[in-house]
Amino acid sequence: MTQNDELLKSVSVLYVEDEASIRAMITRFLKKRVAVIYEASNGSEGLDIYNSNKTEIDLVITDIQMPVMDGMTMINEILKIDENQPIIITTAYNDEQHTSDRVCRNVIKPIKLENLLESVMFCVWVR
Repeated sequence: MTQNDELLKSVSVLYVEDEASIRAMITRFLKKRVAVIYEASNGSEGLDIYNSNKTEIDLVITDIQMPVMDGMTMINEILKIDENQPIIITTAYNDEQHTSDRVCRNVIKPIKLENLLESVMFCVWVR
């Protein structure tokens, strides 16, 4: 086990994605690598989970276009609570509406798992 693997095993992630198949795949991938993963299917659910577990959540990974509450609205609410919360955006769109310079990383879909893992490690170290 590398030092990176050991660090990841102590990380708690909130993953917010409305598309069930993508959420299942990424959750499965992350569960093998991080300590805890919280799942939500939209920004409203994600914000509720964040508010209930904010002291434990090390990183938020979120899609942008979702029903009920979009990812950007959720991000803005989370950053009001903790302006230093590391966040990764996952989106199929590479434009200003779907990315942000207020987050740690913007990952463009389709998600390459190695890129996501590298982004997770980068954002955890930055904190």
